[in-house]
Amino acid sequence: MKLLAKIFLEDENLYALGPGRIALLRATAQFGSLNQAAQSVGMSYRWAWGRIKDSEKALGVKLLETKPAGRGHPRALTPEGLALLEWYANLENQVSKVLEQTVWPEFLNSGSDLQLETSNQPTDPPQLPTRE
Repeated sequence: MKLLAKIFLEDENLYALGPGRIALLRATAQFGSLNQAAQSVGMSYRWAWGRIKDSEKALGVKLLETKPAGRGHPRALTPEGLALLEWYANLENQVSKVLEQTVWPEFLNSGSDLQLETSNQPTDPPQLPTRE
């Protein structure tokens, strides 16, 4: 068993960043194309572009570059976009270390009465509202 956390960045009423948008930015860096990135993470291009524009508005920086003269689909991360990915990866590592080294051992040693039910029958995950 492993303790995991999802990291979201919000500014007042603006949702700026989370695992889905980070996956989209990472895929854009990998493929050099927002269109290919969107397909790889199971989003439509239009939906992906809207989410990126929302993040840019919330963060106040441009995350993707277009071809020269602003023509064509976004194709590459800006230096700010690359820095954001690096910052987020470092944050994920720091949070994981805290969870693994502090929170999880404290929980295991707390004498908690947590009862885990196991079953051979698969169950459907609960229906939760999505953020993206």
